[in-house]
Amino acid sequence: MDCEIFLVRHAQSHPRASLPDAQWPLSELGRSQAQGLAPLLAPLEIEEVISSPYRRCLDTVAPFIGRQGVALRVRHDLRERTIVKTLIRDFAQVWHRSWEDFHFALPECESSHVAQQRMLAAMHGVARESAGRRVAVSSHGNVIGLFLNTIEPSYHRTHTEQLRNPDVVRVLYRDERFHWDDGFRLTGLDALSSSHSSTPMDHDS
Repeated sequence: MDCEIFLVRHAQSHPRASLPDAQWPLSELGRSQAQGLAPLLAPLEIEEVISSPYRRCLDTVAPFIGRQGVALRVRHDLRERTIVKTLIRDFAQVWHRSWEDFHFALPECESSHVAQQRMLAAMHGVARESAGRRVAVSSHGNVIGLFLNTIEPSYHRTHTEQLRNPDVVRVLYRDERFHWDDGFRLTGLDALSSSHSSTPMDHDS
């Protein structure tokens, strides 16, 4: 049975070296974006939200869940890829290399290949458990990009970098395969979203 999935990339966060990645909060702008996203998602008639356990994803969909009264499930494998163990200033070098070599990973971190397979398995689980329904999945930019790369191999680093905070991607699951609706645009989102490059970061603890 078919499933309609709206992948929600979280609102603008505020990464801090003093906090584990999973605990990074939304920025002041991100909190405003989460409030503004709720009425934009309402017309989609989403029946359930499945989220990464990371704070920024949960906080992004919290206003929508409160407004619509839909159920929330947390799925650990929807978490972001561990690219680095702490904030580093030369992150771009690691980021670029991880897209050039899907098996590259820093010590105690996750390669693009491993994260991609984890995310793909998680999405298959979501689709099968939500057969015949319309659901939202709250997750992260890197793993969303890696997942879309499994559907469309030409979707790569530069496309992932164009995902905004927040962003919404529509995917259909049919005949045990995913189909990306490249033409989908959520009405009103352009006025709300920000570029990832504008994310505020506290590198020093």
